Amino acid sequence: MYDISLSIVTYNNEDIIENTVNSIVSHIENKFKYILYVIDNNSQDYTVNQVQKCHGNIVLIQNKKNIGFGAAHNVILGQLDSKYHLVVNPDISIVNDVIYEMYQYMEEHHEIGLLTPLVKYPDGRIQYLCKRNPTIVDLFIRLVFPNNFKKRQDYFTMKETGYDKPFEVEYATGCFMFFRTEIFKQVKGFDDHIFLYLEDADITRRVNQISKTIFFPYNYVIHGWQRGAHKNLKLMWINVKSAAWYFRKWR
Repeated sequence: MYDISLSIVTYNNEDIIENTVNSIVSHIENKFKYILYVIDNNSQDYTVNQVQKCHGNIVLIQNKKNIGFGAAHNVILGQLDSKYHLVVNPDISIVNDVIYEMYQYMEEHHEIGLLTPLVKYPDGRIQYLCKRNPTIVDLFIRLVFPNNFKKRQDYFTMKETGYDKPFEVEYATGCFMFFRTEIFKQVKGFDDHIFLYLEDADITRRVNQISKTIFFPYNYVIHGWQRGAHKNLKLMWINVKSAAWYFRKWR
């Protein structure tokens, strides 16, 4: 059994994936028995070539088409043999011992099934990515009026917590999810029906039915995050379809 397994889903990420993979491997290589899966969703650029240049215990899986974020992560669900499993976005950078510290925290808190860390922009600002369960109003505001209705958005992103202590999370960000592998497998991974967006809200909700999701404030990851759904009509339509499925599912 591995101490840690990790999965990254890529799609045309040639500019960033090598940095992400190397930053992860360099911080866990001598600390854990690990395996890193990179699942590529039929990238049309040089993403695969960049991954092949990386060193470490890396398994590259190449899908013949873009099957979506959650479905791609689920490709390796049946072969996971680890104590903990990390779902990592291709735009994450690890610059410290956050993985080791989260591992130790999970070892000490067996009631936790999913741990989500503090997330920062490259310039050091906090990204407020812990959320309450979404409503149609919240998603509409964030999609159409991302810079308005500050009080409502602050409530949705739980800013009143201060992001300086552990707390329970209803909706954890999908950019970096630290699962207890047995819990990830018990909920059967992500919902394949959700191509992109809200797959993280859905899986957090299912984890919380059998375990706990907790915010880890003691260390951080760097996320080069850009919100694209309100700028791109195709992504906006994907977001709307995901929301429709999510709200039908959870009524």
